[in-house]
Amino acid sequence: METSKEKIKEHYDRVQKIYNIFWLNKKNLGMHYGFWEKNIKNLHEAIIAENKTIAEILNINKNDKILDAGCGVGGTSIWIAENYGSNVIGITLSEKQAKFATEEANKRKINNLVEFFVRDFCDTGFQNDYFDKVVAVESVCHAEKKEYFIKEAYRILKLKGKVLVADFFIADNLNDEGRKLIDEWCKGWEMPNLSTFNEFKNKLELSGFKNIQYFDKTKEILPSSQKMYFKIGKFLGAIFKLTEIFKIKKSHGGTKAVVSQYCAFKKGFVKYYLFLADKI
Repeated sequence: METSKEKIKEHYDRVQKIYNIFWLNKKNLGMHYGFWEKNIKNLHEAIIAENKTIAEILNINKNDKILDAGCGVGGTSIWIAENYGSNVIGITLSEKQAKFATEEANKRKINNLVEFFVRDFCDTGFQNDYFDKVVAVESVCHAEKKEYFIKEAYRILKLKGKVLVADFFIADNLNDEGRKLIDEWCKGWEMPNLSTFNEFKNKLELSGFKNIQYFDKTKEILPSSQKMYFKIGKFLGAIFKLTEIFKIKKSHGGTKAVVSQYCAFKKGFVKYYLFLADKI
């Protein structure tokens, strides 16, 4: 399945209102799953918990120059800048997302620490050895060739720099049910494909990354997957079904994807991993 950059941009521009209503917290601006660790009470806390985990694993500090690759509306970038004083550059394919994130940074008076640009994380245009850390949260799934992102991350990282990827990885040897669920999910969210764990790990190694570590966070994201299923998939699915019956509009593929992602996680066809690797 091929997905153009323009389709990815259009997807996020189209569904942003749904995110704003059903998911986005104005304080954390998170569009991610979040980690439901012990004592987490709500989605806002879960998203902050994921940010904290990422920062701790990357050992982020105020002297870091960080790239947030596929930054969305800037939630992770802004949180890092506010909490660590790091310089963060966020890039997205969507002009609307970059504009929103820039306006939010200005409101919070951290525009001296964080900037947002419309760029492709597989071809960033930044110079070699520019960043101390590269973080990509639920964004590499949109790259048709995952190795293009990995090679670009390696190029723009300084020596001893680190890359962290938080994303979805499919099981080896999917059966027909698994393939159907993954195909529906990918189609609805404009993801050209998903890698297996071993495929992605091998691509990191082939690109020169060392000290590769990984953390299975499927259990921690599952409550958000379920929440998405009931809060968005079921509710909007019913509404779109009614509008389809009355010939008002066609059902949005994204709602089917929300249902498919939960079933895929529950049945073990896909897992959520953090990958950490060094450029040495």
